Amino acid sequence: MNRVLITFLFSAFALLGMSEEQRASIRHLTRQNGLTNDRVTVLEQDHHGYIWAGTENGLNRISGHEVYTWEYPGHPLHNIHVSDIETDEKENCLWIFTPQGLAGCIDLAQNRLIEHAPDEADSLLYFHHKGQLYMWQYGPTRRCVRTRINKGRLDTQVFDKEVSDIHTDEEGGDWLLTGRGLYLNGLEEKLRGSDSVTHITTYRNICLAVTPNGVLAYNHSRRVVRRTPFPKTYRNANQCTDLATWGDQLLIFTPEKTIAYHILEGTFSAPTNWQLKNGQTLPQNGKHVYAYDGQGKLMRFGEGGAVHSLQLMPTEVARQSSGRMPQVSVMNATTEAIATYGNGLYLLNVETGKSTHFRQEEPHGFVRDNRIHSLLTDHTGCLWIATEQAGVTCLPPIEKSETQAILSAKNAPHPRINLVVVDGEERLMSTDEMELSYTHNNVEWHFSCMAYDQLDATQYQYYLTGVDSTWQSPTHNHKAIYKDLPPGRYQFHVRASLDGLHWGSEATHTIVIDEPWWSQWPAYLVTLAIFAAMGLFLYFIVHQFIHPERATSDKGQASSNEQQTSSNKGQAPNNEQKEPSNEQQALSNEQQALSNEPQPISHNPQTMRSVTTDEIEKSTVPTLTAKEVRFKQQLEATLAEHIEDTDFTTEQFATLMGLKRTQFYNRVKHITGLSPIELTRKARLEHAAHLLIESDLNIDEVRERCGFTNSTNFYNYFKQHFGMTPRQYRQSAR
Repeated sequence: MNRVLITFLFSAFALLGMSEEQRASIRHLTRQNGLTNDRVTVLEQDHHGYIWAGTENGLNRISGHEVYTWEYPGHPLHNIHVSDIETDEKENCLWIFTPQGLAGCIDLAQNRLIEHAPDEADSLLYFHHKGQLYMWQYGPTRRCVRTRINKGRLDTQVFDKEVSDIHTDEEGGDWLLTGRGLYLNGLEEKLRGSDSVTHITTYRNICLAVTPNGVLAYNHSRRVVRRTPFPKTYRNANQCTDLATWGDQLLIFTPEKTIAYHILEGTFSAPTNWQLKNGQTLPQNGKHVYAYDGQGKLMRFGEGGAVHSLQLMPTEVARQSSGRMPQVSVMNATTEAIATYGNGLYLLNVETGKSTHFRQEEPHGFVRDNRIHSLLTDHTGCLWIATEQAGVTCLPPIEKSETQAILSAKNAPHPRINLVVVDGEERLMSTDEMELSYTHNNVEWHFSCMAYDQLDATQYQYYLTGVDSTWQSPTHNHKAIYKDLPPGRYQFHVRASLDGLHWGSEATHTIVIDEPWWSQWPAYLVTLAIFAAMGLFLYFIVHQFIHPERATSDKGQASSNEQQTSSNKGQAPNNEQKEPSNEQQALSNEQQALSNEPQPISHNPQTMRSVTTDEIEKSTVPTLTAKEVRFKQQLEATLAEHIEDTDFTTEQFATLMGLKRTQFYNRVKHITGLSPIELTRKARLEHAAHLLIESDLNIDEVRERCGFTNSTNFYNYFKQHFGMTPRQYRQSAR
């Protein structure tokens, strides 16, 4: 026992920072270090190792070297009053509560806030089951609201009953106590015999309910598996103030004493040293249970049946305090920290029951404020203290032995990349890969180890693939800055060590800096499309404007040749007798071309308009062979046979002529100078002209007899061919 006491005293002195080195390891975080407020209300650590501190006007994430806040306006977490923080390891999120209720959840994987509209309630009940958090709230609306995380979204269910207490068992069953009785899983059906239940708790997969007459045990089949009445020797046993399970025992706190109910045996016991009037349990810490009577007396129910009583403060001082329950945090196997609002910090040795009291007035000064809101022991053993006006204080764990120090040096810590700063803009990492624009190529990585007790001894090495060929020299700096990075893919690597010899695993983060828009494949496609459009435009210009000019120049050249021919005629009259002049030759060719033109079905010379020289030139066709003359006659006969057929198509025409469509088109164009469609239209117009003169049919009947289905097209084609409308044509002929 003496050895244990000496060890504890030595540890306490080491914790107090009696040397300069130990005092330097005590860290104080205030607004000067980046906190949103010196009034810190709650502390929490997520499973990644970050410490989260809630204040009256914002949320803070402590990553060892730095404090990150959401202080820019417009963000949902800006200037928010954080009253509580709860971690949900299963869904990898952090629940943020305000005095009005649930504000939302922070998705730790995506670093995004899942917002939730707060609903005012008298009470908030939230608890963990297998790493997942369940939140219930109830109050003036006389209803109960259950909120859970479901696939990255908040799932809310509303019940119309007022819930006073709720617990979950190991199988995930929700036991709800209302003013009407006890319910299981969603208030579906009230359990029998639960009308008088006042308090409930769970043990394994059953629900233990206390009534004025005794203890009831319910199973998942909603049946009472055991009913144990209170012994008559226990007075006021039916006036229960709180319940707690301790091992296989149920602790029932009454106004006079603490009663133990042995769950497996179904018996009661009340040792004399368990006197704790009007006890209320503190948040359970593992296998330990703490109970507080509200007047400065604290009782600890430890493992192996050990029970210790601790007087935290004089009764008269306790009555002047705010009535807040003490905060408890385990520092190691034998030392626990207990804080009370207004009376400082206690270190309790659970083996001896002895305590050491530290206040703001103590000379060591590591407790800067007696009004402590919350305590937290992180995974490294550091004790975090949230105070009323002094921010957050981080105390190192009790000093390790020399052998433990050597082992910890070999067990190099694992670093985490906390923050990426791009061109001065802070970005919380949402994924392992980040895509950036080519204009945002100044990148700064912030990293740290969540070994809060050894931050000053931690060294870092890092390198960036594509820039560095090997690791940078070891440094205590926790930032890496790279400027003017060209487009490409980069991966940042960082590792940590405590002694400079043993390096831990690496943390990596990838960035992709995009190419400029003009060097990406969509830009190439756009450029190609622009050149293609320019080519089409030039092609249009050449065929619409340049070719007509060539035709005009050809005509001018032909005119000059004609004049030259005339002058040659005057100079060489003898040659005129030997061979025909150019003019005579042209006239001969014109007559031959006219003879080769398709003849109309009916020709009235009186009504035909004069044919210009240009039209003669356009309709000129080469001299036909005997085979082509027969083909032309067959064309005219086929047209005459189907002249009134409105459904007669070019495909049918080609089939009747025994040719494919392309061959038919080329041969008709060569022989007549017209396409099959133009040839058919010309024959029908000639037939319409014949009917207008030789018959008394009206114009619509003539149009239909000639195979035209559209009146507008018929009038336009007729006027284009004859130079007048059908009516004018008939009048002029008669």
